[in-house]
Amino acid sequence: MSNYDEIKVTIFRYFDGVREASRELLEEAFATDEAHMKGYLIGDDGNYQLNTRPITEVIDDWASRKPSPQMQGKIIAINIFSDIAATALFDFNGIYVDSFQLAKISGQWKIVNKFYISK
Repeated sequence: MSNYDEIKVTIFRYFDGVREASRELLEEAFATDEAHMKGYLIGDDGNYQLNTRPITEVIDDWASRKPSPQMQGKIIAINIFSDIAATALFDFNGIYVDSFQLAKISGQWKIVNKFYISK
């Protein structure tokens, strides 16, 4: 399988993990010891507020939710910089744009950072 195809599999492990509330898929997608999630949410005052959390906390939250099979997502772009580094953009259910940094760790592509912004 090409690096491009392997990255697609990793990204959809993340998406399916969120959609199915599957800790197993989420932990397969992320480098759990290293990864963080950062992003902007609109606060009560109407302004964007930066939120930063370790991915292990985020996975705990996602895995505790009810599955949402109606969610949809699509890859917008994948940029591969080398055999071990890439970035990707993902449309998450038309609500968020996710930007991923990926690294090939022990032969598998893993998400090492996720940045999101609500549309």
